[in-house]
Amino acid sequence: MKIDIKYSGNIINLPASVADFVERATKNDLAVIISLAKNMAYASSFENYIADFAKNLGMSVDEVKKSLVFWSECAVISVDSFDSLVTDMVTDNPTLSNALPSYTGEQIAKFVERNKDMASLFYNCQSIMGKVFNAHDHNNVIYLKNFYKFDDEFILLLLAHCVEVGKPNWAYVRKTAANLYDQGIDTYDKLEAHFADRKNKRSLEYKIRKLFSIGEREFSKSEKEVIGKWISADISIKLLEKAYDITVDKTSKASVKYAAKIIDNWLSVGITTPEQADEAEKKYKEKQSASTFKTDDFFEAALKRSYGTKKNDTEGKK
Repeated sequence: MKIDIKYSGNIINLPASVADFVERATKNDLAVIISLAKNMAYASSFENYIADFAKNLGMSVDEVKKSLVFWSECAVISVDSFDSLVTDMVTDNPTLSNALPSYTGEQIAKFVERNKDMASLFYNCQSIMGKVFNAHDHNNVIYLKNFYKFDDEFILLLLAHCVEVGKPNWAYVRKTAANLYDQGIDTYDKLEAHFADRKNKRSLEYKIRKLFSIGEREFSKSEKEVIGKWISADISIKLLEKAYDITVDKTSKASVKYAAKIIDNWLSVGITTPEQADEAEKKYKEKQSASTFKTDDFFEAALKRSYGTKKNDTEGKK
């Protein structure tokens, strides 16, 4: 198979090194480097043309800047105001991009010198995660700040949570950040309330495990469904303990499925506390007792009537 490139009189010159970074480059990165090579006449004062350049590519100015940083780091181009360009990107919250930044340690050190707030954020993040950050660590913090526009307090609380649950790695941090963002949890107050709610739910789950002697094994599918309902309905552990006691008394085993039927019956009639359950049980026993008493009276009266009739018949025959 033979292939000819149709130059048609127009040729774009690109450094051969561009081919070395094609796999890492995004669609935007490739569009920027090709268009830049085609319009090198504007390169000497590019800041005057960057808005039109971005518009022609259907990109934002910040997206173009990000691609310029990428090709500069690959040593494909050079930018005389590179430090300022990188600093602007970190501090001005550019358009969202799901690509992890790739600033070098030297570049990060330069713009940290110019931005005390970023320096403070990096320091506090290091303290929470218990290690000295390298360029990869710093890039992840920048990602959280720029991509999601989380404030510093939010980021610190997020990292503290990940450390607390034993998963202080960036993959988990980014996954958690994405889930929170999708749920609309994007402020410190929302995050604090979310973690408090999760903590309460985990506490109830632990108590349920202990109560029903489930241990550390995985919940079965039916158990997950039942326990999820209990947690969602905010069932108190005291009410669950009462349902557990009744379950064991009736079945001689700790059955979540049986306890669920008891809880469902209680909830269907508005019983949500152990006190209400005790009162309902008391009334039920009284009703049963009264019913038994009336039945006994009935049979006793019937026997008397029967006995009396037979006695009268006997006396009449005499």
